[in-house]
Formats: sequence, C-alpha cells, structure tokens
Amino acid sequence: MNGGEAADVAVFAVCITLWVLYNVWYYFSSTFSHLLPPSTENLWRTGKQARSLWAEAMMTSSSEALLAVHTVRNLLISVAWFAAADSALIVSMLNILTNPSSIAQIEEYSSNDPITHGDSFMSVPVKISLALSTLFISLLLFVQSARMAVHLGFLVRVVPDSAMSNTKVPFRQFTVVLTQRMNFQFSIGVRLLFAFVPLTFYAMLGTLALLISTVVLLCLMVYLDVVTSTTAAAWTMRTHEASVMEASIGASVATTDVVKRAS
Repeated sequence: MNGGEAADVAVFAVCITLWVLYNVWYYFSSTFSHLLPPSTENLWRTGKQARSLWAEAMMTSSSEALLAVHTVRNLLISVAWFAAADSALIVSMLNILTNPSSIAQIEEYSSNDPITHGDSFMSVPVKISLALSTLFISLLLFVQSARMAVHLGFLVRVVPDSAMSNTKVPFRQFTVVLTQRMNFQFSIGVRLLFAFVPLTFYAMLGTLALLISTVVLLCLMVYLDVVTSTTAAAWTMRTHEASVMEASIGASVATTDVVKRAS
C-alpha cells in the first residue's frame, strides 16, 4: 500500500467513524446526554416522546381515528416522494455503473485528487456500488415504513373500541411500538440519503471531496438536528411577534372597513 492509498484509507475511516458516531448520539442521546449542555435537545429525542404521546392520544376515543389516518396519510405521501427520488437516483447510478465510458471519465476526474493523486484503495465501480447500496437500503426502509403506516391506520381505530380490543393481544402497547418503529425506519432512510451525498462525491471527485462534503454535511445536520433553549426562545419570540403583527393588521383592516361604512 503506497502513500496515496494509506491516506485514502485513513480519510475514509475518519469520515465513516464521524458519521456513525454522530448518528449513534442522535438516536441514543439519552445515553450520551452528558456530552452536551443541559439546555440542548435534539429533535429525535423530543419527537420520540411526542410520537408516544400522540399514539396514546389517538387511542383515547374512536373519534380521534380520523386525525390519526390523516397523519398516517401525510407520512405515506412523504414516503412516496422519497421513494420516487430514491428510485430515480438508483436508475441513474446503475446507468453510470454499467457504462464503461462514464467509469473512465470518473476515473479521470478522481485522478486529480490532491490527497491520493488517483491512488485509491477502492476502484471507481466499488465506490459507486457503495453509494448505490445506501440508496437500495434507504428504499427498503421507506417501503417498510409505509408497510407499518398501513398497519397503524387499523390499530388506532381498533384500540378505542373495547368490544374489538377485548383480546389477549396488547394492542395499545403494540401501537406505540409500531409508531416508533415506523418513524425510526423512515428517519434512517432519510439519513442514508444524506450519506449518499459524500459517498457520491468520493466516487466522482476523490478523497478530498469526501472529507469536505462529510464535514459540511455533519455541520449542517448538527444545525438542523440540535435545538438549544436560546434558539427555541428566539423562535417563540418571533412567532409571538408575528401573531401580534397579524392581529394588529387585522384590527386595522376591520377599523378601516367600519370607518368606510360609517362615512
């Protein structure tokens, strides 16, 4: 193994490790909560608690079943959009992988990488296959999420009815667990789409592109995933100010109408 291949292995291992560690923290933040200030909260932990409360609320009465079905429908629409985009990317990557001229052109691009100078420990087809595998796994997770959403639509209606739920099957607990798994699989599918980006840069442009895209994407994900009390307070203040402004505008319009009618 020459110097370029060794650098490629080192950068690839660092990027994968950073990606895995961040997502482990994101999904299991309660275990690693000491790593961040107490005023910091990530969206997954908050959303997980909210989904459990939502599932319990939807099972309080049969009248809530319609709202639950609408929520599940929204998830299915999101899954359909992501799955369609996933499928389009899979077709594009397969076309590249099976086209020798495209592979040769990509090899020419990656040979200009300043870290490895084209001496990578993985060939271009292997890199493309690695990126392609994230798309296939993501698609399967979206399908599994949609499958569980279909089951959930039935469960939230069965549980409130004592006549139908009077069995030995723990429908209530099963519904909460199913809600969590459905959203977990959907979330992992989206995360794999994020992972597809640096892996594609790695295949197309080389090791430096992998390093830069991984760092930029992780910084972006931290910004989107983590909410501090200061940020939450700022958004609450903005929402309150917008509501006050909207109310004042409405009052002004109403006053103008009254004046016009009086005149």
